[in-house]
Amino acid sequence: MSLKMYGRVTRWVAGTAAILMAALLAVPSAGAGESGLLWRIEGSGAKPSYLFGTIHSDDPRVNRVPSLVKRALDDSDSFTMEVLLDEKVLLELMTISMLPPEQTLTDFLGEELYRRTIEAMAKHGYPEAAVERLKPWVVLTTLSTPQPRGGEILDLVLFTRADSLGKRVYGLESVAEQVSVLDELPMSDQIAALEDTLAHLDKLEGVFSDLYEAYLARDLDRLVALSDEHMYMGDRDLNDALMVQLVDDRNRRMVECMQPCLREGGAFVAVGALHLPGEQGIIQLLRNQGLTVTSIY
Repeated sequence: MSLKMYGRVTRWVAGTAAILMAALLAVPSAGAGESGLLWRIEGSGAKPSYLFGTIHSDDPRVNRVPSLVKRALDDSDSFTMEVLLDEKVLLELMTISMLPPEQTLTDFLGEELYRRTIEAMAKHGYPEAAVERLKPWVVLTTLSTPQPRGGEILDLVLFTRADSLGKRVYGLESVAEQVSVLDELPMSDQIAALEDTLAHLDKLEGVFSDLYEAYLARDLDRLVALSDEHMYMGDRDLNDALMVQLVDDRNRRMVECMQPCLREGGAFVAVGALHLPGEQGIIQLLRNQGLTVTSIY
């Protein structure tokens, strides 16, 4: 797989749950006063590890790695991100993303909504031939991400650095785990969410700009507040029903999966920043295990 293709697919996969959390869900409240993107994890009896909150974007405002984060990564023995991709996983993702051969998006969207969808996806670099058989949830996920600027998302920048330094690399989730909840949504819910996403496209640039500012300020509370205030879309009942599966369950699963590398010590774990705060956020879940989690940047 080419680095360009890897970056494009990683950007989509790594951002799936985070973007859907912001675009479809009311994000859980953060703990008061929680701030910082880089956290030191101690108390496992091994070398301290690090937890870093990323933002799944190639925007130059946010995809530069701060020097303190570089040092933490360079001093670590392993690197862990949400999903690791290879050729086999890419084929699995493509299979999951596509409608059956006898179906196309027009069968479900109708001509007017389909044309709006094609026009919107073209701005993200997808020609009609690449869109017409995508499932609606794949389209709305893509449209809910910032338009690509031709760079590498922060997660991939970190992965590339870790790989070049010969670090052991791990993934916390499989593609199937990350997308199964969305893939199992009733078609009517997928279409309703897509319609709502298209209706809010003109607001997304300003929303992402606000999120980037909060991210650069390392203000987790502000990130959560902005997501809840500006990026809530869709049906409240659907949002509430998906909350536990897309947020709480994933956080618990990721914390469970990071235990081996934390026990090894010297781990650097990178996940979307919105997974960090809150009563069911990764920071608190690690603290519940008796670990000391301290903000250092």
